[in-house]
Amino acid sequence: MIEPDTSDGPAGPSDAPASGTPACSGPAEKPAAGASAVSDTIAQDARDSFESWKRIARWWAIGWHFGLAVGVLLVAIEHKPVWLYFALAGMSASYLLLQHRWLLDRGSPRAVYYHLAIVCTLCFALVWADISLVFLASVVLSQFSPLTGFRTRGILLLAVASAVLTLPIALRDGLTGGSAAAWGLTAGAALFFNLFIGVFFGEMLNDHDRRGALIRELEATRAELERAHHEAGVREERERLAREIHDTLAQGFTSLLMLIQAAEATLDTDPATTRERLDLAARSARENLAEARALIGGDPTAGLPLDAALRRAAARIGEELGMTTAVDIGGTPRTLTATVQVVTLRVAQEALANIRKHAQAASATVWLTYGADRLTLAVEDDGVGMPAAPCDGFGMRSMRERVEQVGGELTITSAPGAGTRVEAEVPYE
Repeated sequence: MIEPDTSDGPAGPSDAPASGTPACSGPAEKPAAGASAVSDTIAQDARDSFESWKRIARWWAIGWHFGLAVGVLLVAIEHKPVWLYFALAGMSASYLLLQHRWLLDRGSPRAVYYHLAIVCTLCFALVWADISLVFLASVVLSQFSPLTGFRTRGILLLAVASAVLTLPIALRDGLTGGSAAAWGLTAGAALFFNLFIGVFFGEMLNDHDRRGALIRELEATRAELERAHHEAGVREERERLAREIHDTLAQGFTSLLMLIQAAEATLDTDPATTRERLDLAARSARENLAEARALIGGDPTAGLPLDAALRRAAARIGEELGMTTAVDIGGTPRTLTATVQVVTLRVAQEALANIRKHAQAASATVWLTYGADRLTLAVEDDGVGMPAAPCDGFGMRSMRERVEQVGGELTITSAPGAGTRVEAEVPYE
């Protein structure tokens, strides 16, 4: 049997003073949604398609055996030789063992060729023995017509099979004008009838193949999407860890280095100050170790409420630099999610770290205001300021990404000699 050609067939700080012009702000971007439901849909569609095809194959088998049953009935009524029953049984067995199994698994077509050879031989013998069984020629031809693909080669093959299987009409009682005409009419009728069947069944078969190809393409696309989501997740986790390490451990090590250098400067001249700075360095090291353990344990705030964590961070930088720090809490406090607390605390820590490294300030103030629908954090210093608030440094980029990921907005204002103000508005979750 010839397979059809399917090549053409066919996702509080608001009133605090500030100077300069906002330099870094932007809306949040929504994270990409997952596509896990697609896999279940594709799998269900594949199962439905296979079940539909099984039903078609089952009805085709019923039609085949209905024709054979009519042949058995005619043989029984006319009391024909017993071997005709065996020939009909052989046609049934050939269909079940070869043709029907191929329709289900669509494997190698070699079994189909064997089936056609067997049933054509048996059909010719049956028609030669009993001309009333000539209708079986049309039944056998139905095995050719659906799978020819309706190209010239397939139609010629069907025509030859029609002529051969009905040939006993012309030869059994001798070739005459009447028998030849009967043969031609019977062969032509069988040919056109099976061409009609072939159009219907062939289109159905091609549609099934196209559907299978589409399902395989969707499966490949789903696998590619899963791989892309996995890679994006890994990349996002690396970026998150980089931000956490930068905002906690790296800043702590910077603080330790500055305290140790300051202690070395007064080691020979002022032992009391040196001891005080070393004690502060030891306390900073313990706090840094606690933050590292909290980070590993999945508790970035180290169990402290947000206001307490802000006061500790501000007090630490005040002690290190000998500057005045203050923390002002405004509005009505409310319960915050861990995400909001972490984002707010990390922005404050990065802003205070920038004051340590760049501001040369005498004082710094942290405002935390509980608003109606969002939490507002502002960190302001009276340092040297900046000619323009840079947005390309890792710390600045980290602050902006953190705030935007939760749908907030970050604004940095600064001017030479007028200090710097970092303000983050974080919506409640």
